[in-house]
Amino acid sequence: MSRRRAWGWVAALRAGSTTPWLAWPTDGTGEGDALAAELPGAQQLALLRRLNLHAAAAGRTVPTDIADRVLGAGVSGRGRSELALVGVDEPGQSREAGSSGQFGPRPVDPDALADDELLRVASALVADDVAVAAAVPDPEPSLVERVRSVRRPWVRSFVVVGMPWRADAVRADLTARGHRPGGRRPTAYLLAEDLETVLVQAWTSRCFDQGGATWRGFVRANAGAGNLPPRADVARMARSAAYKYGAERVRVVLDDRLMADELGVPRLGAPPRLGAHAVDLVRRVGEPLGLLVASEERPRLLRETLGERLDGRGGPPPTLPPRWDTWLRTQAERTRHDLAAARYPVLGDLDQLLPRPLGSEQSGPVVPVDAEVLSLALGLLLDPVTATARTQGKEDA
Repeated sequence: MSRRRAWGWVAALRAGSTTPWLAWPTDGTGEGDALAAELPGAQQLALLRRLNLHAAAAGRTVPTDIADRVLGAGVSGRGRSELALVGVDEPGQSREAGSSGQFGPRPVDPDALADDELLRVASALVADDVAVAAAVPDPEPSLVERVRSVRRPWVRSFVVVGMPWRADAVRADLTARGHRPGGRRPTAYLLAEDLETVLVQAWTSRCFDQGGATWRGFVRANAGAGNLPPRADVARMARSAAYKYGAERVRVVLDDRLMADELGVPRLGAPPRLGAHAVDLVRRVGEPLGLLVASEERPRLLRETLGERLDGRGGPPPTLPPRWDTWLRTQAERTRHDLAAARYPVLGDLDQLLPRPLGSEQSGPVVPVDAEVLSLALGLLLDPVTATARTQGKEDA
């Protein structure tokens, strides 16, 4: 009878119910017929109930096809797989504590699961949607785009180097304006900002490219070793540019307006503005996505789908925990000293490399929070990222 009760709850969830499992009727009124060979896992059931709550708060309901996707989803990441529903006896098998017939993890109450468990399911589903874009060919470039792709002889020769997250966006925007990087003996514009922002952008770029460490883990691994990650080591990037283009042609850019004036454009482009929770969601989605598409395709797909969709969302950017303040200032002062000693021309003030004044100590550091990341994921499940939206975005650009 407990399995019929469970199937009754599954059917109710498919229809939009938000009733918790432990509050589901036990008097037989909530029973239903089996809808599949196996009951969905506790993570999937909990995620669907949360999705129903998310939709209800917006005055909406979850379409049945989306509900079925959630119920049939897999679980991404290492560790536990699907978890059984507490209070449901499997046929011919006891689920009592200590029973010799029980194998694997114990059944759980779906509402007791941590947000991280639900994100493992949600991330896999969002990754499936992002992967759809890989099968859609890019639209043919327009006549204007083809004309702009040809470098004009009167445009000064330049390249954009430095922080990958920003540099990629600046290059793309300049190309769209008819200022394609390249040419003979180019000036190398090295983009830089205060070191904490550079670190955030280095982590963001890594999340799009390969996923991996959490924000805390990323900071701890580098600060604990006393080093800057390669994508945040501005002095190293300047030396690399000097070796390739000549030190006299390297410009350290700390004021975007000055670089825009030199290139004759009204402003420089910028990457999507992603808060701490949004970047962490990208990091999580990247892992299952890596199993669905080629590794070289993953960064582009994430940028053209989640990057655009989450622009301006996810709260403020992450900040370093106070314990690393001394390390951050030491690295920033070293970077400023190295750049000044090399006598690279600077557009702006090298003091801008130093950490910004600390905010209120009571507010604490900004870090990704699972509940906020899950809220973003629920929005992407209710309104999935699709290839159509991606293509439309390119047509409107």
